[in-house]
Amino acid sequence: MNRPLHALLLAAVFATAMPVAASAESAVKIIAPTDKTITPSGTWSIGARAGDFVFIGGMRGTDRVTGKMVDGDEARVRRMFDNMLAAAEAAGATKADAVRLTVFVTDVAKYRPLVNKVQKDIWGDGPYPPRTVLQVPALDQGDIAEIDGTFYAPVKK
Repeated sequence: MNRPLHALLLAAVFATAMPVAASAESAVKIIAPTDKTITPSGTWSIGARAGDFVFIGGMRGTDRVTGKMVDGDEARVRRMFDNMLAAAEAAGATKADAVRLTVFVTDVAKYRPLVNKVQKDIWGDGPYPPRTVLQVPALDQGDIAEIDGTFYAPVKK
């Protein structure tokens, strides 16, 4: 089995195997955009909270006000991370709460070092969350990178 398919299958198994209590507190709550997050451009949400977990959908390097991709590869990758973290923050999570990141790039040899640089700038000397970088043939609007993340941020009672 090829590696990207294997990784996706493992992620699907992990997601379906997570125990979820049958209480009102564990219901899925969609994360609403704020003035610090992007606004979805279609039929998707920026993220959702399920109990103590926050799941952030695919974020790209788009300007939150104009919706246009920012110029420059490094600036775009940095904005991609910033957009993900802003969505997580809207649900009460921080970069320290990151459990897992998945980064999709159109050229892993070219963009993985850039992802590493920007992530080091954001997380400093670590610890770093587990991360997978996958090469894909294309992304929406011809973009170069996209990230999604899972965060553990217990609901404050």
